[in-house]
Amino acid sequence: MKVKSLFYAMTLSLLLLLPAGCGTGEDLTEWAAEKANDGLEEIGSGIQEALDRLHNAEYQGGPFENNLESARAYLLAQLQEKYGIAFYVVGNEDLENYGPIAGATYTCDVAPADAPEQVTTALVSQTAYKDVRDGYAVYFFKEEAEEPVSALCESKEYVIDHRVSLEMPETSYRWTADDGLKNFLSQSGAYVRVTLYFEDDLNTETYAEQILDFLQSMEQLNCNLIVQPRANNTYIFFAEAQILDGFDAGSYTLEEIETMVERRLKTGDPK
Repeated sequence: MKVKSLFYAMTLSLLLLLPAGCGTGEDLTEWAAEKANDGLEEIGSGIQEALDRLHNAEYQGGPFENNLESARAYLLAQLQEKYGIAFYVVGNEDLENYGPIAGATYTCDVAPADAPEQVTTALVSQTAYKDVRDGYAVYFFKEEAEEPVSALCESKEYVIDHRVSLEMPETSYRWTADDGLKNFLSQSGAYVRVTLYFEDDLNTETYAEQILDFLQSMEQLNCNLIVQPRANNTYIFFAEAQILDGFDAGSYTLEEIETMVERRLKTGDPK
């Protein structure tokens, strides 16, 4: 509404300032509209320039400078202090500046110097996240948490292959192996992501029966799960099961599962 009012006001002003000899009717309207649009474009350009200057302005007094070298050194020092071991950056570095109030945020993938296979994502920022946030603690509990899930998968004849992975949200809290698996799983937000591989080219009812059977069997586990069955090169179902909070497989019906499977097989994975 404000833009319209501005447009009308500019148009009226321009009509009053029409040059001598200018035509009437449509010619006058077109000339005025062009001049008004030119004015709006200049205003918009000025606003955008001001926003760009604000975005590019740097936060003052942060724990690291707004450059990769400084941010990397700070994050690695934070990790070493947190876990007592040396880390190094293995990829996916990103430094984003959010202006003079929020400051810069730096994220990357890291791994311990003596265990390069233990990769996790870590981040720090000049303001909100001065203490490093990461998911490295999964490696303290990975084998113990994943083993029961793998055993369940292996007990199902229709699961021809599977992949399990303990995952957690990044946190500044310092978990240790002494905290114990039960406390970690119940308090950290961690979960096990499980991908189930089914035989290809079965009918949707068979897939639904297999999925429902697996969901009912999960209630014996002591961890939260994300379950992704896969067949025909497509994820045919998705379930986020909060088992530690009382997951009920009975909330799923065979018909609902079959409908989802049918839809997924038709549409395929999102591009």
